[in-house]
Amino acid sequence: MPVTTNYNQYAKFKERQIELADMLNDSAEVISELNMNQFQENLKQLGMKVQNDTFKIQVVGTFKNGKSTFINSFLGEEILPAYALPTTAVINEVKWGEDKKAVIHFRNPLPEKLPSGIPEKAMAHMSKFNMQNIPPLEIPYDEIEDYVVIPFDKDPTEMLLESPYEKVELFWPLPLLKNGVEIIDSPGLNEHRTRTKVTMDYLSKADAILFVLNATQLCSQEEMRFIENNLKKEGFTDPFFIVNRFDLIKSEREKEAMKKFAKIKLQGCSKNEIYYVSALNALQGKMDDNAEMYYASGMKEFEDRLTEFLTKQKGKAKLSQPAQELKRILNEEALYKVIPMQRSMLGSSLDDVKKRYESIQPKLSELKAKKDQLYSRLMLKIEQTKPEFKRLSNRNTANLTESIPIWIDEFTPQTSLGAIPSEKKAGEVIREISEYVISQVEENQQDWRKTVLEPIISEKANDILGSVEADLTEILNQIDSVNIEIAGGGYKVKTVPTWQRVVGAVGGLAIGDVGLAFSGGVNGLSVELAKTAAFEIGAGMVLGALGLFNPVTLIGVVVVAFVSNWLKGESKAMKKLKANITENIVNQLSKNADESSTALAENIGNKFTELSAQIVSAVDIEIKETENQINLIIDEMEKGKKNIEMKEKMIAGCEDKIKDISVKLDKLIFQLINE
Repeated sequence: MPVTTNYNQYAKFKERQIELADMLNDSAEVISELNMNQFQENLKQLGMKVQNDTFKIQVVGTFKNGKSTFINSFLGEEILPAYALPTTAVINEVKWGEDKKAVIHFRNPLPEKLPSGIPEKAMAHMSKFNMQNIPPLEIPYDEIEDYVVIPFDKDPTEMLLESPYEKVELFWPLPLLKNGVEIIDSPGLNEHRTRTKVTMDYLSKADAILFVLNATQLCSQEEMRFIENNLKKEGFTDPFFIVNRFDLIKSEREKEAMKKFAKIKLQGCSKNEIYYVSALNALQGKMDDNAEMYYASGMKEFEDRLTEFLTKQKGKAKLSQPAQELKRILNEEALYKVIPMQRSMLGSSLDDVKKRYESIQPKLSELKAKKDQLYSRLMLKIEQTKPEFKRLSNRNTANLTESIPIWIDEFTPQTSLGAIPSEKKAGEVIREISEYVISQVEENQQDWRKTVLEPIISEKANDILGSVEADLTEILNQIDSVNIEIAGGGYKVKTVPTWQRVVGAVGGLAIGDVGLAFSGGVNGLSVELAKTAAFEIGAGMVLGALGLFNPVTLIGVVVVAFVSNWLKGESKAMKKLKANITENIVNQLSKNADESSTALAENIGNKFTELSAQIVSAVDIEIKETENQINLIIDEMEKGKKNIEMKEKMIAGCEDKIKDISVKLDKLIFQLINE
């Protein structure tokens, strides 16, 4: 019996995705005919987003847990090499392509110090662009390993240097990928913290997180730390945990015991079940078209559940939000506002329309002045928050300077200094201690961000945005009154919640989430702003102040001074070395505390400013849309009766097209809701 796949569900979703993208593009053309310029642009961008959206499946796990084999088994072909050595801090994106090829993307800016051993082709490409704003480089797909594998014959400090690559795209002609699935291969969690950070930074982009565990070393301390700190605490409630190499556990009794152990360890970490598989057997079964072997591997049950999760749960969100936004624009903006407004003006005399336009000019000027005053008030409120965030950051730094000596004192390095400490041994100890301090700082700052920083950002955002909500509502209502006045009455404007209207006008605000367009209040905006601002700041501000993104920095500062002044006796030498490390770290942190706190306050302020500018922009857009509509109709009326008749006919045609699209859209939304 041949192996059967469930690609048809992805294909069905792809069809609906294309259907909605076509509706968005068709609607943009209709909206353009009605001269609704801003909404036309919003729909075009939304159409491109829907059309190009894919299901991003991110695979994470520690090195040597069989991640590459698992990905290959999922794809049904040996695409990724099962690296015998860890890779650099590079994300591998496996996606659809007619031809097999690889494309390397470079960091911008590049790390200050690059590792040696970078292929000549890459170095020449970077040099060609003066090591700045480097465009992607295409390489043969079978040469990826030359670029991403860590040279283990190098000096240990050399191996810690960051890669110049941001990610590698691997294009491959497979049916699963053609139907809109991308596989994201992450660096191993136990390779190095810089590589772990790359994995963490990508998590928020993933539609599904697959955490590959090893049946022979299940739920290690390192894995559980990542699950607790980087998945659970960050709100990732639905990762899939896959226990690979389950076929190596021969005893049924041992298998049952392992399942109970995994269930206890991972309790509360995911809403999904735990899956037990043999990726190697699944791959072999697919490649040999051996259904019995594939089904026995446990992969089919997992793949079926993942497909359902993506195409129904995640897919529904991907399509329903833009579908609802399209429905809002077609109905509330076009059918019930712009079309009646244009018809009312066309039904009046040219002189009357011009007189009305002249009479509302002072009101439009007043609205623009109120908008400017609104922005000034927002900026003042934002400036008033910065000192508080600076004080908050300084208190955080003070707490860290008290904690760091305790962490260092309690830590026992694996490397022994010996009776006569050498630079090499001292450097290794410093690396171990600094890596430990970094992990402690990151964990500490994640807790601080979630429990202290985010709530205060949200509170201040509510205060800032809430302080102008009444005035903003009044301005928008006055714009509606102006529209009715210029049209000579004849229609009513449907009331739309203020924040929904603001977000819709600017296509999702700076946050970029169309779903926020359906928020009836300010809380949705402030919470999302808090998450975005706090996540981007994260532990990076503190680690940057420490100068500890790379232990090489600390090694260079401490090791020479220590070795030249070492004390006899290993315990005393270790104590002295720890004291030197503590002094350097605390001094560095204290030295940069004010600068770091100012930077944090400015970064948060910039986020507030970005959001405020978008809010004020929404008012600008509405005023310009009103002026555009008036000028368009006056221009048509000045051309004579024939043009007026043509315009009326065009409006009727647009109305019919919108109604046709709305019927199709309602059918699609009904299908999404009821599946």
